[in-house]
Amino acid sequence: MQKTYRYIVYTALFVLFTACAVLYSGIAGAIEQDDPNVSGKYAKYIFQDVKPLDIPPEELAKIKKEQEEQQSMVDATHLLNLDRTRSEGAPYLDFVWLWEGSAKGYAEAEHTHDFDEFIGFIGVADQDDPYDLDSEIELWLGGEKYQITRSCLIYVPKGTRHCPIRFTRIGKPVLFFTGAIATSYSRTATEFTDEHSAERNYEKMISYGVNPNKISPETLKKWDDEGKKRQSTVEGMRFLDLDSVEGAPYIDFVYLWSGDEKGPNHPEHAHDWGEVFGFIGTNRDDVYDLGGEIEFWLGGEKYLFTKSSLVWVPPSLKHCPIQFNRIDRPFILFTFGLTRKYSLMRSPDEEKTNIP
Repeated sequence: MQKTYRYIVYTALFVLFTACAVLYSGIAGAIEQDDPNVSGKYAKYIFQDVKPLDIPPEELAKIKKEQEEQQSMVDATHLLNLDRTRSEGAPYLDFVWLWEGSAKGYAEAEHTHDFDEFIGFIGVADQDDPYDLDSEIELWLGGEKYQITRSCLIYVPKGTRHCPIRFTRIGKPVLFFTGAIATSYSRTATEFTDEHSAERNYEKMISYGVNPNKISPETLKKWDDEGKKRQSTVEGMRFLDLDSVEGAPYIDFVYLWSGDEKGPNHPEHAHDWGEVFGFIGTNRDDVYDLGGEIEFWLGGEKYLFTKSSLVWVPPSLKHCPIQFNRIDRPFILFTFGLTRKYSLMRSPDEEKTNIP
């Protein structure tokens, strides 16, 4: 693996620490999208790389110097990103793997947005307990200080002050991501104060699990019966969503670690709103190696995914079925809709659900 070191920085562009001072011999996190499995009419909606940030050399040098002075180093890899400059109408999303390290300084100043944002810290190092980050992350939300040590999703309503953020300690790999229904990023700086640090008015904006009432027992039994028909041996768990947080968009994270299936699941459908699918590999030696093969249909075309990928599904574009041909090592399945209420453009008698 090409070894890459990135310094968490202060300047915000698309993510909370949007720029990185880098020491390496190539561009980590940016690859040629030449996979023959993703060629076709709708391949323009598939992204398996990072759009490089346009940062002047003098700014990179300044960032590096500041971080070295504050001993704020985290070994990380910028994995995938998306926004309207990559595809018209696509939301802003950014995924970064934090591998290990620590920071004494903050990685971002407090600010607000004129759009709703969401933030996630996802740990998958421990298959028995993916909620354990083995890390400490200091995050300020609404002027209140929170110590994040468990996998979680955080909803930040527009106008809500958030940050600074400090990666106090990263002990095991943490997938850090930010995003919004908005298609581009903008922000307004605010004056930070810690006078409300001990309050917990915004704790309700943090989800540490899934909504237990989202899926009925009848639906679970139906899925189990269908899984047996397609000889599915897939093992995993749906472990994070924002369903229990009022006003939050539809987001789901599923952790899959082994198995295969002989038939498709989740039939073809469409929405009147856009959706993003993410297939995130967890192999540190090659973050773009998905560790398996996924068959995914987009606009009636079949694509085979073996690399970490983001798939942008514009409104009304038919997508699925999806089939896990094989899962050789753990990976993350991510789905996000530009909506606060999930619905399918299908017949009323069909099951309405967003989990394969």
